[in-house]
Amino acid sequence: MKERFVTHSEKETAELAADFARTLRCGDIVALTGELGAGKTVFAKGVAAELKVSGEVSSPTFTLINEYRGDITLYHMDLYRLNNLQEMLDIGVEEYLFGDGICLVEWAEKMGENLPENAIKVTILYGNRDKDHSREIEIERNALP
Repeated sequence: MKERFVTHSEKETAELAADFARTLRCGDIVALTGELGAGKTVFAKGVAAELKVSGEVSSPTFTLINEYRGDITLYHMDLYRLNNLQEMLDIGVEEYLFGDGICLVEWAEKMGENLPENAIKVTILYGNRDKDHSREIEIERNALP
């Protein structure tokens, strides 16, 4: 099932993500894809806000994985700097994917066929770059990137 949305600001993107977060359960994997700067981390912040996580939510580009405690534990990972499956396994990606919280994976397309089939795919694309700050967001459940 695919749903499509258009947001016109970071605030609207975060609000959409918060609405989306209300549908998530422990064990869910959210595969975030989109160009650099498209809004994956903004979306992650909206999910985190709805889960009432403690602490500032930031991009895990350099730490690779951030863990946040809230109503449900949120694992937020960024695979941008990783080049192959072995590097992903070395940082323990599987433990988080199959952990007891919700796992948000930025640059999930880097996992290819190794991303679990039950992952929820969220694709964020730039809207009209010249005219506004809109984003086109597609949410597809039970889809591979």
